[in-house]
Amino acid sequence: MMTPADHDLRPLVGISACLAGQRVRYDGRDKFSTLVAEQIAPHCRLLPFCPEAVAGMGIPRPPVNLIHTTDGIRAVGRDAPHRDVTDRLYTVAQAFSNSYPQLCGFILQSRSPSCGLESTPVYDPAQQQILDPKGSGVFAQHLRQRFPALPLLEDTDLTAERIALFLEQVREQARRWAALAIPPSA
Repeated sequence: MMTPADHDLRPLVGISACLAGQRVRYDGRDKFSTLVAEQIAPHCRLLPFCPEAVAGMGIPRPPVNLIHTTDGIRAVGRDAPHRDVTDRLYTVAQAFSNSYPQLCGFILQSRSPSCGLESTPVYDPAQQQILDPKGSGVFAQHLRQRFPALPLLEDTDLTAERIALFLEQVREQARRWAALAIPPSA
């Protein structure tokens, strides 16, 4: 039997699972956002997702930093720099984007090596000096490349004005997806 939720037509919006109240951060805590719960959730179907947890990095887990190398930006252990998790995070990002191609937006956790969007410090290879204070995490960067028109919002941008703009962009993205939908055959 179908329930009303089975026909929920609200746009699908991904959210860093920690912002949805899941205790998945590196320190085993959450970053629950009341603003998201009160001002965004009623208008969207939220899809909590933590790339680091899905990548099997554990909860809690040793912290990871982004570093600049000759091969590009890598996600490596802060206290164990030989522990490179870049490829795992990228694989998870690809699997997520393949599973949800009609995503209408994503709310990201700032300063995260996976989810930060122009807010994550990028260090030198020795992790002693910040080379770029506005790097993007592996997952966030993949979302931006795979879905250039996807509305993205960080937890630090949750103001009334930015939320209203984000919701309008999400609705527009949903309209674009609906216009591309193939009608059911008769």
